[in-house]
Amino acid sequence: MKNKIFLLGLISLFCFLDVAAQGGSAFGIKVGPSIGFQNWGRSGSSSLLARYHGMAYIETFSPDAEYALFAQAGYHVRGGALRLRSGSFTNQNGSIFTRRATSFPYEFNNLALSLGAKQRFLTDAVTYYWLLGIRGEFTVSTNLEDYHPENDPFARFNSIHPFPGTAVRKINYGVIVGGGLEFMFSELVGGLLELSVSPDFSNQYMAGSVPFSDLNGNQQFTGEREIKNISIELSLGIRLLRIVEYVNKIY
Repeated sequence: MKNKIFLLGLISLFCFLDVAAQGGSAFGIKVGPSIGFQNWGRSGSSSLLARYHGMAYIETFSPDAEYALFAQAGYHVRGGALRLRSGSFTNQNGSIFTRRATSFPYEFNNLALSLGAKQRFLTDAVTYYWLLGIRGEFTVSTNLEDYHPENDPFARFNSIHPFPGTAVRKINYGVIVGGGLEFMFSELVGGLLELSVSPDFSNQYMAGSVPFSDLNGNQQFTGEREIKNISIELSLGIRLLRIVEYVNKIY
């Protein structure tokens, strides 16, 4: 049902943009690398997570227009990472637990739908622009199962992993802010280079205190967790123009 709602929203936005673009439209795809991290509230922020994204877009277009509306939809790997240094720890019974330097990526595979506006600055060679939009996302899957005690023998010693389950919020929202430049290869085919930032306003993950066992076998509790995603994305794209010309006929 949620996939159908997402598809319906996508079709509706693209139809709206197509109707709005009576003077023409630009459409294409954008792909590139992403850098993500997470705000863990009182616990601070995670380390950076390098991943990727890809999306399709459509926007209103007129050669002399300084403003345009846009809609875009795509796949984004959000999240952050935890990096722990190596070390040795001694239990009360004298046994030693050794941990190697390890990186734990927390990945949220999301479908995103954005709607917004661009301001364009026209020059002879290239067109510069900045954009602002609202964004809704649906989480398709995560990798948090990798840190479940059944899959990670050391998970019970770690008090800070987010855990899988109902704490992951499937629907989230935020904004997208960015800028870039457009350039033309021919009359109807061009490209773009864009840098954008996508902070979430909602929590991708929310959980109360979770019990865990420390190295001595004592039961402890984690604090409450409210995790928000923030992504920085560099996109390289292709632009295809559809120009509508109106001809007045005299009878």
